[in-house]
Amino acid sequence: MLKTTRTLRLNYEFSRVYKRGSFATGRYLSVHCFKRSPHLKHNLTPIPAELVRVGFTNGHGRKTAVARNRAKRLMRAAFQVYEPSVRAGYDIIFLMKTGFDIPKYQEVEKEMGRHLSKLGLLDSGDDV
Repeated sequence: MLKTTRTLRLNYEFSRVYKRGSFATGRYLSVHCFKRSPHLKHNLTPIPAELVRVGFTNGHGRKTAVARNRAKRLMRAAFQVYEPSVRAGYDIIFLMKTGFDIPKYQEVEKEMGRHLSKLGLLDSGDDV
């Protein structure tokens, strides 16, 4: 089967990743990940093992919707580079920190790759 990516949407899914997962943090991003159990279900429906679920969020400091949405678009675009090489069976949350202007795409992509490698989420041979 092909590996697919879906979006984390519900509060309890985000809470599970934050409480039970591991994380890596840097200047612009924090990455939280959780290895799902093969028996984990969503509304009594099993979650396929080849599925990668991803969530993108911001810190509380971005006050305008324009800034929050731009930060999320930036993280989504950077994740597309690494998406084919991310290991299946994980829930991942990318949190863009506040306290500075939104960084450039290249900085976000580079830091995202470092965090994914540090957490062991990239398939072998694709480390940055």
